[in-house]
Amino acid sequence: MLPRSRSQVRKMESTDIDLAPYMNILVVLAPFLLITAVFTRLAVLEIYLPPPASAELMSQLPSPEEQLVLTISITEKGLVVANGTKIISLVQPTSTGQDLQTLSAVLQQIKARFPGVDNAIILSKPDIPYDVLVQVMDAARVAFGVTDGNKTSYWLFPNISLGEVQ
Repeated sequence: MLPRSRSQVRKMESTDIDLAPYMNILVVLAPFLLITAVFTRLAVLEIYLPPPASAELMSQLPSPEEQLVLTISITEKGLVVANGTKIISLVQPTSTGQDLQTLSAVLQQIKARFPGVDNAIILSKPDIPYDVLVQVMDAARVAFGVTDGNKTSYWLFPNISLGEVQ
């Protein structure tokens, strides 16, 4: 075998990667992304579930006639306000959606009759829009009124539990 001549030997070129263009892009892109980022604050609503009751506690509870288990069911046909299984009121929807003013008025009457109760259970079907669920929760938690010409708010049923209509 003949040795190769110098003209036939290829010179090895440097294969280093030039990172300067990549670094330039990052220097411009990083501050742009940080400036345009949207920082949101999420509000957390605490949901209270009833504790498991023992037999001793069950015997000390008042009778069902004196007790309120407020349940608000959201359906396509309206809002059903009930005390456990007993229906108190059916709030028919309006042409624009659920009638939240009527719901608030019904809940204010219930709160006047049971001032010590702060719990409510809101049940909805899976296909109910989230916005409707939040509006019903807001109507159940707080009522607004006018006192001496000033708009005031007061709590109705601030401890809300969520569930699904069966």
